[in-house]
Amino acid sequence: MTRPRLAILGLFVFCGAALAVLAIVCFAAIDPFQHDVSAEIVFDGTVSGLAIGSPVTFRGVPVGHVTSIRIYYDPRFHRAYIPVRIELQTDTVEFSSDPPGARPSIATWVSEGLRARLLPVSLISGQSEVDLDFDSSDPPRLHPNVAKLPEVPMAGPAGGPLTAELGELPLQELATNANLAMQSVRRLADSLNGNLPALLESARRTSRLAGEAFDTAKVSMTRLQRRADVTLSHIDGLTTTGQSELEGRGADLHALLVSSNQAVLKARDALGNIENLTDARSPARMNLDETLRDLSDASASLRGFAADIEQNPRLLVSGRRP
Repeated sequence: MTRPRLAILGLFVFCGAALAVLAIVCFAAIDPFQHDVSAEIVFDGTVSGLAIGSPVTFRGVPVGHVTSIRIYYDPRFHRAYIPVRIELQTDTVEFSSDPPGARPSIATWVSEGLRARLLPVSLISGQSEVDLDFDSSDPPRLHPNVAKLPEVPMAGPAGGPLTAELGELPLQELATNANLAMQSVRRLADSLNGNLPALLESARRTSRLAGEAFDTAKVSMTRLQRRADVTLSHIDGLTTTGQSELEGRGADLHALLVSSNQAVLKARDALGNIENLTDARSPARMNLDETLRDLSDASASLRGFAADIEQNPRLLVSGRRP
């Protein structure tokens, strides 16, 4: 192979390698000038939901990811630990006391109060993440016999405050209450399943009876309306007839009223005459009184004559002698 061909082949290989590196940098979001720092977090409790590739955040800001998870068992104390290796992007963290260009160390961060805790990302999916924060009030708890890299101590109880709060919940009591509630719902469903057909049949029968009663009432109302129309027609005819009769008998009623007026006037005159006759100082009353006295005297004489004849009947023949 000649030198020009070797030069062309070397140039082709170099260009291909450069393109491969460029593709990896562009599509994999890899910064070749970025400096990463590896560290370990030793958990002595559960790390449920944590997996390789889980995010590592600082107060919610992504600063790295989990690279490995292993289990370490200490036979001396019969305890198991879970060392979790993380990788941090140091370019996102800067201390004001560091000289320019210096790479901060995990030991420096831990001395300043860097702590790690496990936080759930979603209670539904069960995923978790490692969150970092500075808390100098929490003394560090290191495990030099377990960690193979610079260790970031845990803060607070294992699993974070949310896990601790969930652990304090009366889950057994809640589960028992939920079970009792489900049993009550099941009994209610069974009771409804047994009684609902009868209730539906009763409601259906009641609805049918109500419909029949409504139809009957509708027929009765129709008949009553017809009778009311007939009655109103008769009343209207009677009113018209009465009005015609009153109009036809108006003259007779007028004549009757005039005659009644004249009779009342005559009766008033007759009462006046009677009043005059019954007056004690009227001449007719005086003549009447004298006539009554004469009649009384005559009656007394007749009574005496009758008594004499009763005692002596001969007086009818011979008469009374002087």
